[in-house]
Amino acid sequence: MSPVKNLKCIDCGKEYSAEELNPNCTVCSKKGLGFGLLDPVYDYDRISIKINRATLESRKPGVWKYKELLPITDESKIVSLSEGGTPLIKSHNLTRELGIKNLYIKNETVNPTFSFKDRAFTVMVTRSLEKGARAVALVSDGNAGCSAAAYSAKAGIPCFVLTPAFAVSSKLTQMSMYGAKIFSVRGSLIDAGMLVIEACNKYGWSNITTAKLLSPYSTEGHKTIAYEICEQLEWKAPDWVISPVASGDSLGAIWKGFKDFHRLGLIKNLPRMVGVQGEGAAPLVKAFDGHKQFFEIEEFEPKTIADALCIGAVVGSWSLSAIGESKGCAVEVTDKEILAAQKSLASTEGIFIEPSSASTCAGLKKLLNRGVIDSKETVICVATGSGLKVLEVAEKMRSKLVKIEPNISMLEKALAR
Repeated sequence: MSPVKNLKCIDCGKEYSAEELNPNCTVCSKKGLGFGLLDPVYDYDRISIKINRATLESRKPGVWKYKELLPITDESKIVSLSEGGTPLIKSHNLTRELGIKNLYIKNETVNPTFSFKDRAFTVMVTRSLEKGARAVALVSDGNAGCSAAAYSAKAGIPCFVLTPAFAVSSKLTQMSMYGAKIFSVRGSLIDAGMLVIEACNKYGWSNITTAKLLSPYSTEGHKTIAYEICEQLEWKAPDWVISPVASGDSLGAIWKGFKDFHRLGLIKNLPRMVGVQGEGAAPLVKAFDGHKQFFEIEEFEPKTIADALCIGAVVGSWSLSAIGESKGCAVEVTDKEILAAQKSLASTEGIFIEPSSASTCAGLKKLLNRGVIDSKETVICVATGSGLKVLEVAEKMRSKLVKIEPNISMLEKALAR
């Protein structure tokens, strides 16, 4: 029996069957793209009988230790590469640089394909198998395509990835190594997304794009980040959680995860959520700062060094609602600030993350300077992807090589210089 009671429109509250085929509210969606996103509502009373702190602590770390809070019914169909269970690393050196007492990095780079997207696709590919899918497809500019391709390979089914023209070459290579069939689409992410919908309808592929616009279940795996943070902080939520944002689906999912644990009585407090975007690709920040609804922000051509955050529109109210409910905020950071944060985290804490992930540390610095975050508060920065994903960016900041002959005197001269 599914743990999901029903689906609920996040805009008007209308409820639908858990197996509703339409991914959006039939009433609100008439207003336009992004209206009426549906969200799974779980039977928390039944779940609370099955799990408690002791139960969860006794289980092996990973996404599926929280199976009662994930939308699957047939455990035999689970497709896993041992994702989740990622470390929460307390910063000691960077805290001195930033002037904050309790800073932690949730290091998602150690997931199987080196990004947090593995949490989403272990769930999405499993659901697809449950529904009898013989092939899957999605739109992705990078990490999602890599993860989807890996989990599809594990499941033994074809994976078709439609990418926008600006997709990073190294991530395309990773997708290809996992066996994905890749198509580069001239146009935006939304253009590619519309084509995926059409192709899935025509060829019978299962659409596993991690966009709540296309599936209520697409980001349920992401909320397990919040579950793990609570356990790792000894059943407490932090004061703040800072996450990079493109569409903002994962930000909303992480917030939902904290609310799940709060509703189940596993934690007593809730954090404030921060969404960080790159300057030049910050539609969410424009909406937040301007006190506007998502549909009031006109789509524009995004530009940022953080490729995973390259988006020019706010798709739905999911992320804005998470920020509003949690009394959080949104902040944009420049390319220069992102690169400085990437280098700083690597050189002070030994954690090498991609530019989109480094935006969180850059955002934290800005919010500390503004007095939004107090230096005594506990803060989590979610490091979503590995720096190895976009080496071409890091190479621009690489120190100049010092070439010497193989003898100690030459080394001594080089050291002296």
